[in-house]
Amino acid sequence: MVHDRLERVGELVRRELSALLLEGSLRDPRLADVSGVAITAAEVSADLSSARVFVDVLDPSRRDAVLAALGAASGRLQRALGRRVRLKRTPRLTFHYDVSIERGRRIEALLREVRAGADEAPSDEP
Repeated sequence: MVHDRLERVGELVRRELSALLLEGSLRDPRLADVSGVAITAAEVSADLSSARVFVDVLDPSRRDAVLAALGAASGRLQRALGRRVRLKRTPRLTFHYDVSIERGRRIEALLREVRAGADEAPSDEP
């Protein structure tokens, strides 16, 4: 029951932060172009005091700058989030690079290599 609520609040935080980014609410030049930036998940603590927000940045050269800009804007984003959602307490936001997508891409590439190797391997059948 509590776990379901945390998931719902996490999804709400993810959705609203994505909307805030798309609306251009932040006046940081590092976030002027938000194409290729996605809020992928938000994990909210049990007491709703903090949320770990996971971000994917398609361009690896922009990753550090985007995460730094989001970290610098975390207070403004928290206030904006508090105005948009009705929660007893607005969670403190910390931003982290989402490695799961990169890991998934790597696994896909490895599977493609294995499949290609299996197609090229000589058959043992006479």
